[in-house]
Amino acid sequence: MRFTKLKAAAVLGAALLAGCGGGGGSDTPAVSSPVGAAPGTGPGTTPGSGGTPGTGGTPGTDTVPGAPPAATPGGTWLALTPATVTLSAIEGESTGFRVIGTSSRTFEKPVNMAIIDSKGVVTTDVTISALSQFEYAADLRTAPALAAGSHTTNLEVRLCEDVPTVCSKPLPGSPWYIPVTVNVAPHAQAQQRLTLMPAAFDLATYQGEPLSFELVAQMAGASKPVQIAVVDNAGVLAQGTVMSQDGSTTYRAKLTTSSVLTPGEHSASLEVRACYDEPRECRMPVSGSPWRVPTKVTVKSGINLTALAALPGVAPWSTYNGNATHTGYVPASFDPANFTRRWNRPETGTGFGQAVAIDQGRVFTVAGLSESKWELIAAKEADGEVAWRYHMSRLYNVNPPAAANGKVFVTSTGHEDSFLWVFDQATGQLISKTALSSQWDRYMAPTVVGDMVYTNSGSYGGMVKFNAATNLVEWRNTTLPQYDGWTPAVDGGYAYAYMNSQVYAVDTASGGIAFTIANPSGQWMGWSTSTLALDDKMGFVVHNGRLLGFDLQARTRAWETNGSTIGQPIVAKGVVYSLAEGGSLVEARASTNGMLQWKSPALSNGTVEAAFMRMVVSSNLLFASSATTTVAIDLATHQVVWTYPLGGELAISDRGVLYIVARSGKLAAVNLR
Repeated sequence: MRFTKLKAAAVLGAALLAGCGGGGGSDTPAVSSPVGAAPGTGPGTTPGSGGTPGTGGTPGTDTVPGAPPAATPGGTWLALTPATVTLSAIEGESTGFRVIGTSSRTFEKPVNMAIIDSKGVVTTDVTISALSQFEYAADLRTAPALAAGSHTTNLEVRLCEDVPTVCSKPLPGSPWYIPVTVNVAPHAQAQQRLTLMPAAFDLATYQGEPLSFELVAQMAGASKPVQIAVVDNAGVLAQGTVMSQDGSTTYRAKLTTSSVLTPGEHSASLEVRACYDEPRECRMPVSGSPWRVPTKVTVKSGINLTALAALPGVAPWSTYNGNATHTGYVPASFDPANFTRRWNRPETGTGFGQAVAIDQGRVFTVAGLSESKWELIAAKEADGEVAWRYHMSRLYNVNPPAAANGKVFVTSTGHEDSFLWVFDQATGQLISKTALSSQWDRYMAPTVVGDMVYTNSGSYGGMVKFNAATNLVEWRNTTLPQYDGWTPAVDGGYAYAYMNSQVYAVDTASGGIAFTIANPSGQWMGWSTSTLALDDKMGFVVHNGRLLGFDLQARTRAWETNGSTIGQPIVAKGVVYSLAEGGSLVEARASTNGMLQWKSPALSNGTVEAAFMRMVVSSNLLFASSATTTVAIDLATHQVVWTYPLGGELAISDRGVLYIVARSGKLAAVNLR
């Protein structure tokens, strides 16, 4: 039978490479295959004689150490790539390499093949793949038992019409030789192929407050795909984890300390396993594995009920970002060395945590208990105990509370659920419930100025002014557009809002729009907006990644920044602070012209993710919060000087307590003095 060129070339390639491999120390063809047979189904493995018998054969032993015998004439129709192989390996591991065979002629008779390694440098672990109709690749591996040092061999490729261990009828040009050199590094050097960042952990948290942190591994020199896991046998972690691969050589693990650690110091040597199989069993470890990461977790007492007293010159935290101008500023200085956790409250219901209001020694918060069920809770600052709670029944949505003048103000939103609720701070008794006309919106807390309460709500947008002394609506503005996520900022006779790429100034006496200020570079970004922060006749807001400064007297946009700013800006003493570069660091700018004053280092320190969203600022510290972590930044040095293992909404009371409300509804109170 005569093969066509296409078919013959393909079969020849399969026969050539299907049996690649190495012997066990003698001249042994790994596999012999006839043309037309599946790989590995030919005559099989038989002892060889170290050479190729028959005409055209050449001795299998080296005539010059490390060099192949002379090539047989007539063999140019078969090309082997690479012509020579040089590899690096680690003692105890197998390293892969590839040989490609390309044929330019065909044969009428069946052809058998063998590849012989007289020194046991390669294994019989081979994978065959077709690259094209005329090319096949063999993926081979070095022997894992090779000792440290340099090893050389010449792979002998035989193509024969008879059994290749005899090869009395070799094909023209057979055999071919591939010199192979394997440089094997000692096992101890394998430890250097994995770099762990950080190399050790020294962590601090509070009892019952699990701390999340990150371990990064850089892997180099693995001979095939690797899985890496972190194992803790000391009970310091909540559980071990398999590291996720972030790029070809980078692996990351999000770790969490155990929630049942008692006060004191807890030490562990975290085991980092790198394996070629499932790392929990790790029957095929990477040479050098495992690695160790020394870890110390200091757990502080969870309850410190120190005496509380009002801070001179500090007003109650009455609404969103503290006050009617939403500056987020508390005029007091605090020493991080004195910070202790006062108390904490666990998750509530569905875990729908919102910002708090604080007044007269009580913390007011709204909790979602289950679907469409809500309650307003008043907790004592002194010890966190619940003073009262009010079940608000089934409502579409309840927004964060405001508190002032002995009352608590809450809005609910939804077509039939739209109301302004007023409660007595001391008893939780419902004082009034006034119908509003919002749709399915979500807003920030109402803004309180004296007895006047300003909030969002009109038919498809708008603003309302409510008199808390008379429990009557003073006016309703129904001309403002309808946007989510804001509350009025009130100062100097105007209530301000930013939406539809412009500032609206509403006259607080009449409720009419007094003027607008356009943002020339504004783009529509959906039906959500941000709240303006006001300071010294300037207004600040983040829009489309840019921090904007509006001159409210000149009624113009004064400046803007480029970049990827997120979150809500805050302002104090002529400086506006924003979360720049996607929330990874803080920038401080002059409020009048936006000139950069300073920027912090990256807030992520290996224990937190980069996206920080909320801030408050005191006279000497700025507090920034991500989803899992809160940090304090020294305004003089711009460095992080304190870290707490909970993130979320932030507030500072007039008694010097920092409150952190997680998305889960967990509430932590931290003594700042």
